[in-house]
Amino acid sequence: MTAYKVLLVYPNTMMSMLVPNAIGVFSALLKQEGFAVDLFDATLYRTDESSSDERKAKNLQLRPFNLGERGVTLKTAEMETDFQAKVAAFKPDLIAVSVVEDTFPIATRLLNSISRFNIPCVMGGVFSTYAPDIVMAESTVQYLCRGEGEGALIGLCHALSTGRDPSRIPNLWIKKGDTVIKNEMREVLDVNKLPIQDLSIFEPQTLFRPMAGQIWRMAPIETQRGCPYKCTFCNSPANNDVYKESDAGRFYRKRSMKHVYDELVTFRDRYKIEYIFFITDTFLAMSNVEFDEFIEMYSQIKLPFFMNTRPETLTLDRAKKLKAVNCHRVNIGVEHGNQRFRREVVGRPVSDEQMISSFKYMNAAGIPVVANNIIGFPDETREMVFETIELNRKYDCDTINAFTFSPYHGTKLREMALQRGYIKEEDRVTIYTKDSVLNMPHFSKEEISGLIRTFALYVKLPKKYWPRIKVAERDDEEGRKAFAELAEIYKQYAMNRIDDEEVVC
Repeated sequence: MTAYKVLLVYPNTMMSMLVPNAIGVFSALLKQEGFAVDLFDATLYRTDESSSDERKAKNLQLRPFNLGERGVTLKTAEMETDFQAKVAAFKPDLIAVSVVEDTFPIATRLLNSISRFNIPCVMGGVFSTYAPDIVMAESTVQYLCRGEGEGALIGLCHALSTGRDPSRIPNLWIKKGDTVIKNEMREVLDVNKLPIQDLSIFEPQTLFRPMAGQIWRMAPIETQRGCPYKCTFCNSPANNDVYKESDAGRFYRKRSMKHVYDELVTFRDRYKIEYIFFITDTFLAMSNVEFDEFIEMYSQIKLPFFMNTRPETLTLDRAKKLKAVNCHRVNIGVEHGNQRFRREVVGRPVSDEQMISSFKYMNAAGIPVVANNIIGFPDETREMVFETIELNRKYDCDTINAFTFSPYHGTKLREMALQRGYIKEEDRVTIYTKDSVLNMPHFSKEEISGLIRTFALYVKLPKKYWPRIKVAERDDEEGRKAFAELAEIYKQYAMNRIDDEEVVC
């Protein structure tokens, strides 16, 4: 008997983000259940002038890198043509796609290109969870998964492969003629019972990613699912609300260190992974006991690793222990420099003192820090952006990121933007390195883009350069000329750490 075939689709923007943990888990689960699996990955297709990493490097937010040094080349063929060929060759019984808001348009393009094959499709992911009506309006989507997809996907495959009715599978929305069946949420799964990710499903080239100017064979590992914090710009807190309202359990869970260790060893030994990215929203949301357990476990691995965390999760003791087990870099979420705005609007009750101390701890331990900031929040002003700039000038950081605020579905700040009339219901975000979608009369999209582009210059360079940086904000000939001049000066101050009494970082 021929195995039931599932084609996983990753509608990634060009070279954006790391390979997703979910696809590795789905592939392992499906194979474990006896299904045949293949993957179409859009990551390597040249679909834009530059990737998000290349744009970050241009904006001085990432060190220059060369993917070619590890043999990574982008595909020049038409993505839809290759997708059609993949479908024709593999002949899947089901297509499974996971989307975020940024990638939903890519997914619909791909699915529309193979509509003639009449293959059923299930779509899941964050965007499907928080904008299900938009997703189900697509004629190419027959099934939608809200929340966790592992149990729903396996249940759907077993039902369809045996001719059973899938209409009562939890987490699934199902089209039945002109109606949509909306099933209840299933209880949260035990994350310690999930299989180790199957990285063999990915094309080897897609595992290579830049970090600090170097190209590494990199893989993601999830230590926690969900987040205990309540940032208003993030849709992770909404997962907790959805599951609580559905009486389906507590969404935020932690994996055992034994389970994480087994996956790390497999990545190192079987897949020759060189660098670990802990993709947990707030990696150091751990008790001291849990943290010490991680340190003891990871001392047996010691691959360089990168993580995201918050200032209040860091201490000098933790920083020293992280350094000892080869922590390579840390992302610290600053987000905004106005303490009141950060607390009341952004949902991050962190003091400036806590923020500054967290950087000092990392500096003392010798761990490079990446400062993450967001510009263009609802009701933010140009003057408030300079409060964020001034806060960033108070600590030593290796890299400074400034992202455009994105009003994602499922977030409280999207609701606020709608209430203020800054966006319309039909507005969707683009990838976080591109222009703002908010229409704020007091703070234009052009101003926001200009400040994103020059943010690192304002932070790193002495204030004597600020008048010239203001010129560099403009996207015209003179502005681009000024930016190019300042970028060279920036490299001297920031990259080479030339001493200057006016330079803070």
